[in-house]
Amino acid sequence: VSNHRQQPSSATIVSNSSNCNCNGISKMAEQKPPQPKLKLCYFNIAGKGEPIRLYCKYAGLEFEDYRFADRAEFQKLKEDGTLPFGQVPLLEVDGGKHKLVQSSAILRYLSRIAGLYPTDPLIAAKVDAVLEQEVDAFIANTVATYTTRFGIPLDEDTKKKAYSMITDEVTPRHLSYIERLLESSQTGYLANTAEPSIADFAWFYRLGSYLPLVAKDFAPHLASLEQYPACRKFVAKMKDLDAVKEFYADSK
Repeated sequence: VSNHRQQPSSATIVSNSSNCNCNGISKMAEQKPPQPKLKLCYFNIAGKGEPIRLYCKYAGLEFEDYRFADRAEFQKLKEDGTLPFGQVPLLEVDGGKHKLVQSSAILRYLSRIAGLYPTDPLIAAKVDAVLEQEVDAFIANTVATYTTRFGIPLDEDTKKKAYSMITDEVTPRHLSYIERLLESSQTGYLANTAEPSIADFAWFYRLGSYLPLVAKDFAPHLASLEQYPACRKFVAKMKDLDAVKEFYADSK
């Protein structure tokens, strides 16, 4: 699997294996039916595809990591109705018999078929809440970047003011919420699960890859998480997972 160096329009079959027993998150490999055939379709970048790729690696799920050759390939799928909501990531299940979109829904599905989704409804709700918070925390960035998609055209001056407010107020506020969650967690994971959940993988990408990339020039204090030590510790903890280290080693 590769983030940026893999040749476009490549299809990689990723074979993974891992086992864990967790408080509320457990995998009983011997009791699981054979996994369905999975194909992840996304751009040849990290983006929204990265938490899904990482989670498949961690959960021991085999999948085809298909990356578009160019934007025209994505546009064709959008126009011919292959993409239910006109967006990717797209996860094809059982040879395309089923098409799943929306990153959070895909992660929940993968967690369930891997036997890692919390069986305790309360723990499941806490994981879901943290996963949904990841969307809320960065929706302002998404709207300011893709203005016309949301029907909110912004001139350059307005966009500059929006980014300033996002950097100075919105993002720090949401990071403070996550900082408090991690400070109160006994396990170091966001929903206080014994092992990392899908919410941890979504936030790991945002804190460990997305922010350092988009904020390094105009908000280095956010990129480095210098004011959020618990978040920094969380990123380091996730990076130290064997599956994560293997994933990025294979990407080189």
